[in-house]
Amino acid sequence: MKLRDRYQQLQDPVVVKAMVVRSVYTSIALKNQIVSVARLEALYEQTQIATPGATTAC
Repeated sequence: MKLRDRYQQLQDPVVVKAMVVRSVYTSIALKNQIVSVARLEALYEQTQIATPGATTAC
């Protein structure tokens, strides 16, 4: 069974984005560095554009 089958919310790009941004934000915070969530969201959007050959189907 694939993760996408078991966890239906992983098919929603908004949920995945929130999970990634929150995870990165907390990882950075653990190192006592400050980065705004808005900046992390902008970086996330840039990575989506920069990977046109990436497949979305798993």
